[in-house]
Amino acid sequence: MKRFLSSIFPFYASAIMIATALLVSTDAAYSSDSIEEPVDFHVFDASEDVRETVDWIQNNQDNRYLPFAVIDKQNTEIYIFDTENRFVANGPVLLGIAKYDSIDPETLHSRLSEITVEKRVTPSGRYRAVLGKDHRGKELLWVDYHYAIALHPVVFMPGQNRKIRLESKTSEDNRITYGCINISPALFKTVISPMFKEKGGFVYILPEEPANRGLIMGKR
Repeated sequence: MKRFLSSIFPFYASAIMIATALLVSTDAAYSSDSIEEPVDFHVFDASEDVRETVDWIQNNQDNRYLPFAVIDKQNTEIYIFDTENRFVANGPVLLGIAKYDSIDPETLHSRLSEITVEKRVTPSGRYRAVLGKDHRGKELLWVDYHYAIALHPVVFMPGQNRKIRLESKTSEDNRITYGCINISPALFKTVISPMFKEKGGFVYILPEEPANRGLIMGKR
């Protein structure tokens, strides 16, 4: 019996060590607090507008030591940073069809079916965002609660192929929503949800037109 136990002990010891290593590496991958060597945001192919906005946020501590995300509407991309201004993750987004920066107030009391294509807008601006739930109990990040604009995992809509659009390499097919921001379920679950859970954070949505940069810069 002793001989049998001594023969299998190395196997179980190795298995335990491997399992422990996997747990540690998984935690490190999803926890921004455990990043010893943060990824340099500037190595990514972000637009000049995104870079300037991130620099402005960091230099002015405009995010008030809370996590924040910058959404590039023109290139349909999101960049996420933690409470210490460290770049954590990025990914594609789906946005409102209409390429405008402001929502028509008339849509506030309209049914979705009544909102025409030219009024399906993801508004630009600086938003104090908090986690919440929709009417079905699904978790989302409220961006503009007044206009029911939220950031959430990509949803199924008949005939819209949203998942395929999100995964495509081009940004040309990423304008499809009524105004909400869709991201991959994995990015929402492993980054947005844990980072914004405690105190929320900020979402900066860059404008379509450069003349509207005042919607973000200098606005507190």
